[in-house]
Amino acid sequence: MEQFATLLLENPLYLVIAVILSVAVLLLFLKKILKLALVIAAIGILYIAYLYWSGENIPEVMTNLEQSVGEMLRKGIELLRKFTSPD
Repeated sequence: MEQFATLLLENPLYLVIAVILSVAVLLLFLKKILKLALVIAAIGILYIAYLYWSGENIPEVMTNLEQSVGEMLRKGIELLRKFTSPD
């Protein structure tokens, strides 16, 4: 890894190419994240419309959904801490 860093620092052309590639990868990643967020938002809107048309109590359903998602996030965070903490 140190040799790679030295190669990049000694050759400005390689450094420019590496920076361009890194920016391209980052932009592609952000584009995919944005698409995912838009899909999740669209699904959420469709779910709320379904609840409205089916006559469900939307605030109650949303409260239950928030609690469920919060619990899943807490479990996920605990699982990540379990795997990342050195034993």
